[in-house]
Amino acid sequence: MSTKNTSQPSTSRSDKRARFSEQKQARSGGASPLVLVIGVAVVLALVGGTIFFLTRPSTAVSESPSPVGSGGAAPLDSARTGSQGLLVKAATVGHDPYPLALAENGAIQLPVSTFDDYKAHYYTYMHEGQPIEFFVLKSKDGVVRAAFNACDVCFPAKKGYTQDGDEMVCNNCGRRFPANQINEVQGGCNPSPLNRVVEGDSLIIQVDELVGGLGYF
Repeated sequence: MSTKNTSQPSTSRSDKRARFSEQKQARSGGASPLVLVIGVAVVLALVGGTIFFLTRPSTAVSESPSPVGSGGAAPLDSARTGSQGLLVKAATVGHDPYPLALAENGAIQLPVSTFDDYKAHYYTYMHEGQPIEFFVLKSKDGVVRAAFNACDVCFPAKKGYTQDGDEMVCNNCGRRFPANQINEVQGGCNPSPLNRVVEGDSLIIQVDELVGGLGYF
């Protein structure tokens, strides 16, 4: 009498379950490294971006030089905010604003030794947002002189003066004026004189005197 083999279907089903389980496990195991790689790449990108942001060169415009009491500072841009929060602008054309001169107790004080080079040193004084330009120089006779960077005739052109040796030259009409005549001769195209006094080692210019020349600019 023959007997039926009843274990074969069960074994077949078990084999199928085992293969299915192995395939699922294989699929699951194969995905893990990929997920890990993606995760690492994202983290590295975030870290790299943060480092780049923190270490990149600054593109901000630097501040203008500090306000000066001498002519040694570098020229400024056409309009810049100084370290005292003042917007420094050029009152005349063809150059960047001259160094900012600040007043203390109603006056500007400049070291007399600055002018021992006999060169004209130009400055900007800001009054209620308006620039006033002036220059100071020592003439060959040893006198320190000061004048606005303008005259009674050519001031509407706003071109100011340029030094040429012992003379100041009007940039508008080309007339030349001996340095030792500044503060002595006025009117016409002569540099408009700016009152000043020497006290000890300082040249002192009163703010009221500077504001008096605002109309030139």
